[in-house]
Amino acid sequence: MKSKIMLITQIALLLAVKVNSQIRENHFPVGTFHQSNVRITGISYGIFTGLSEKDTNVITNGLRLEAIGTGLLLPLAPHGPVYKEEDLIPLKDVRFTEMINGLNLSGSGTIGDDCIVNGVTLGAIGQYLYAMNGISISILCIVVEKQNGLQLSAFNDVHKGNGMQMGIGNSAVYYNGIQLGLLGNKAVKSRGMQVALFNESKDLKGVQIGLWNTNQKRKLPLINWNFKG
Repeated sequence: MKSKIMLITQIALLLAVKVNSQIRENHFPVGTFHQSNVRITGISYGIFTGLSEKDTNVITNGLRLEAIGTGLLLPLAPHGPVYKEEDLIPLKDVRFTEMINGLNLSGSGTIGDDCIVNGVTLGAIGQYLYAMNGISISILCIVVEKQNGLQLSAFNDVHKGNGMQMGIGNSAVYYNGIQLGLLGNKAVKSRGMQVALFNESKDLKGVQIGLWNTNQKRKLPLINWNFKG
């Protein structure tokens, strides 16, 4: 009986610790995102994120200002998520370090493979996010696991996206919408339109317009298509 009581007590303590760790402290109108378990309404600020695996559990509602950012490291990565064979981790199973609802401004760009932005994110060099709902803009590159909205940079990369990619080159595993590239577009599975000098899709349901177009049915110059599943 005594051992059962001790076991129940230990379980209760563990649950209490877990619940307390998820309670967020509210900050208004200014707070730093270099904290844990906080909700900032107004302006959140900091130097950079993405180099620590610490579960910060921060929500920003409003404007997030990242002075430097770690986006300058993104061009050094060997590759993005494109052509990954494994499925994405479901959104409900991701424990986010940060959630940004509003406008995210970063010096070189935000990197957070467990970060979600709802709104607009701007970074000078590159950005890597798990999920983006809205508009993401950078000069060099943007990598997002799940994007709903617009990607605008020189090189865009997404695992699963809906909306539009605009840049010199665009790549995706699954994409619904328009890939608009100066040089090339590449997708494993695309539903919609690809427009660039060179377009490639292994499973297209839509139209390709460019100098050379390749899909599962045929290879053609100028225009190619497939509307069958």
